[in-house]
Amino acid sequence: MDPSTNPLVKRVEEACLNGWPALREVVFDGWLIRLADGHTRRTNAVHLLSPGTQPLDRKIRYCEAIYAGQGQPAIFCIPSTADPALDRRLDERGYDAPEDESCALFMDFAETPPQMATEVNLEEGSAGEVWLATLARLHGQDEHAQKTHRKILESLSLPAVFAAVRHVGETPAAIAFGAVHDGLVCVNSVVTDPAFRGRGLAQKAVSAVLAWAEERCGATGACLSVVADNAPARALYARLGFTREMYRYHYRRRRV
Repeated sequence: MDPSTNPLVKRVEEACLNGWPALREVVFDGWLIRLADGHTRRTNAVHLLSPGTQPLDRKIRYCEAIYAGQGQPAIFCIPSTADPALDRRLDERGYDAPEDESCALFMDFAETPPQMATEVNLEEGSAGEVWLATLARLHGQDEHAQKTHRKILESLSLPAVFAAVRHVGETPAAIAFGAVHDGLVCVNSVVTDPAFRGRGLAQKAVSAVLAWAEERCGATGACLSVVADNAPARALYARLGFTREMYRYHYRRRRV
């Protein structure tokens, strides 16, 4: 089946967008222009929802004007299902080479039932201060990034859970969160303290998110995004059951 017409691909795309929302959005002829004060590419890029009918050059210029008005470079998130003409046109307009080819992975709970992990703290609905502080510490976020990240999480409109695994004392050593859309839980922000890697803590955090989504929300599957050549992360997700690659995507950034 053509990935662009696969209903499951569309569900995964929706879950990934809704599970990591932007702060502002503009829809133009099938393209979703996302804005979040420059914090993370996924929330500050153009996402292709449908082909549309407008001329390609007009659409690109429209997006560039939106980002220029926000003082940001135009960034396009281009899935493997997209018409190659867009990449060629961005080449002609001087965009940088593709960045970070990534994969959208899917896990079917019917094939691999989630297993609730022990010693994982779960917070439903919103992230607590300890979880947010851990995220900021492990990502090395400055004050602006912390504020923007908090606003993004506060704008979630889906059932969500935030997992933390403590190894020593009260400081979490690994975290993750998930948000459920249309029966799929999208997993995000999986990170482990470098001092505690290799102990299965991230696997515990994600397992708890998956089990919560199935038990509390009736989820039947899960999805997430990962950089294609991140071998350790790919291995972790494969152990959990994320064995089906739905599509790939890369980013194109306009030179400024």
